[in-house]
Parts: sequence; structure tokens; C-alpha cells
Amino acid sequence: MQFLLAFEQRLAALEDWLVMVMVAIIALILGAGVLLRYVFNDPLTWSEEFVVTLFVWSVMVGVPSALRARMHIRIDALILRLGAGARRVAGTLAFSAGVVILLAAIYAGWQHTRGVWSSQTPMLGYSMGWIFVSMPIGFALTLFHGAVIFMKEGPDAVFRNATESVIDAAET
Repeated sequence: MQFLLAFEQRLAALEDWLVMVMVAIIALILGAGVLLRYVFNDPLTWSEEFVVTLFVWSVMVGVPSALRARMHIRIDALILRLGAGARRVAGTLAFSAGVVILLAAIYAGWQHTRGVWSSQTPMLGYSMGWIFVSMPIGFALTLFHGAVIFMKEGPDAVFRNATESVIDAAET
């Protein structure tokens, strides 16, 4: 278990670093694009294509980060009215549904990636598959981190958000 936790921490650090680098590159390219277009009247014709690719990747690599940080969106108005035991049951149901949805998303993302792999982007000419492979990778990372949370804290903790964690701590 210690190896798995250490691996998860290193993977999480890598994911967070990649998201930061991708967002920084997006900002630099967009800034350069504005400067070149409006100051030098010479736009970067390829920048939008590359920025969209980086944006999709940053979102898909950011999803597991949001899960780890308990920063995902969850409508908790009903959940917060439940007692701790009922919240655990609801959390277990949410975890089970989440696993099914993530597995379906991994499969669908992989199928779509295979379908578009032979298509190329218009300006840079790289495979469209490089954009869409981010989906199964991001969802697989989310499933992995969810499984680690499941093993450490139980099924009801996987999709618990920060508000619920504070309330649960106050009740104990």
C-alpha cells in the first residue's frame, strides 16, 4: 500500500506540474498571438489549433487534480441535510455510479480516439487523435485517484467535496 500511495503522490505532482506548464504555454502563445497580430500585423496562424489542444489536455489532466483536492462541483443541498450514515450510503452510491461512468467514458474516449487517429489537424498536421486521447487518459487517471481515495478513506469519501468534509469533521 505504501508503494501505491508514493506512486500516487508522484503521479499527482506530475499531473499538477503538467497542468501548470500547459496553462503557462497557453498564456504565452495567446500573448504572443495578440502582440504579433495587433502590433506587427502578422498573426500566428497555427496558435489557435495548438492552444485548443493544450486546453483540452489541461482540462482532462486537471479533472483528477480536482478530485484529489475535493474541488469538483457537486450539488450538496440534499446531502448536507442527511445524517452521517445516510451520507455514507449516498456517497457509496455516488462512487459506484462514478466508477461505471468513468469506465464508460474511458471506453468511449478510446473508441473515438481510434476513429479520428487518421484525421489530421489543418494547420499543424498532427493527428486529431493526440487531442482526443486526453479523454481516456484523463478519465483513467481520475479512476486511479478515486480508487486510491477509496482504499484510504472508503467509498463515500471519493466524491465528497470540501464542504461535506468540514461538516463531517465538526460532527465527530
